[in-house]
Amino acid sequence: MENNGSRKKFKVNFKKFNMVIAGALIALTVFLASADIFEGATFGVLVIDNGETSDIYTSAATVGDLLQELEIELHQFDRVSLASYTPLTRGTVIEIDRAIPVNISIDGAVATIAFYARPDAGLAALVSDFRRATRGNFIFDRELAHHRPEAGETIHLQSVNWETREVENLTPYNREYVETFALPVGETLVYREGMPGKRITTYNVEYVARRESRREVLSDVIISEPQAEIVHIGVPLPAGTGLSASGEVFNYSRMITVESTAYTLSVSCTGRTPDHPHWGRTASGMMAQVGIVAVDTNVIPFHTRMYIEGYGFAVAGDRGGAIRGYKIDVFMDTMAEARQWGRQHGVRVWILED
Repeated sequence: MENNGSRKKFKVNFKKFNMVIAGALIALTVFLASADIFEGATFGVLVIDNGETSDIYTSAATVGDLLQELEIELHQFDRVSLASYTPLTRGTVIEIDRAIPVNISIDGAVATIAFYARPDAGLAALVSDFRRATRGNFIFDRELAHHRPEAGETIHLQSVNWETREVENLTPYNREYVETFALPVGETLVYREGMPGKRITTYNVEYVARRESRREVLSDVIISEPQAEIVHIGVPLPAGTGLSASGEVFNYSRMITVESTAYTLSVSCTGRTPDHPHWGRTASGMMAQVGIVAVDTNVIPFHTRMYIEGYGFAVAGDRGGAIRGYKIDVFMDTMAEARQWGRQHGVRVWILED
């Protein structure tokens, strides 16, 4: 009797176990079904786009997915309160602050460039963005550094550029005066032309609004030095001073005016032939040559040095029967030269100082 009772009790427990298992399976099925429904469900989020609020129901997983779903286009300077990878949950608030459209005028141009300012950004930030976008250099009125641009406002900027420039400069030359007795008093003659020097200066030039604002010297190289202009100016000769035809200055004790002829070593002039023992020798014992002059020793003693107009420097070294008083006879190498000299009157002779 006891054994049979035990088996009956066991059977009752087995049925309860089966019922528990079945219930668990049903609960699991319901859970999985409810999970699938949850995954496809929509929930509400709040989108505030530039002050306009919209209640959005979505199944998007992230902020980026939602913006793509709503086809909301963003400018690079628009500001979104949440990163695009942020997961969405019920009640998420997404704020979009739009970039501010402005017009930029460069160097006072009438035509402007459309650009955008970051939300709540000052003018300095706007200009920084514009520099990066255009790869240019611009400045603005520093008093407006904290000004916040408004939509449609025209922002005035000035371009800044630099240029390396080489400038060739001419250095002026000086004028030097040299006194000379060879020119009439006060008359001038350019003896040597002046030439300016040359130097090359390299500058770093800054332009603001396309106008030069400042320059910095990078190098200054002298290519050539200036050459002074030399000018001769006539000055009067000092008393007792004369000037030869070649420009040589001489001192004299007196000046006389004479009649002048010319002679050679020819027989017709000297009465001697080359075989004569005194041929070629003068009365003073000097050898006859250019620069020896026959004189009247009562007027001009032997060995007196002189300067003869048209002839040159000479020495009194000879005399002749026809040379009397203020007469001289100058020696020439050839008869042709003697004939060309001929007989001259009023020839000036300066007696040189010893």
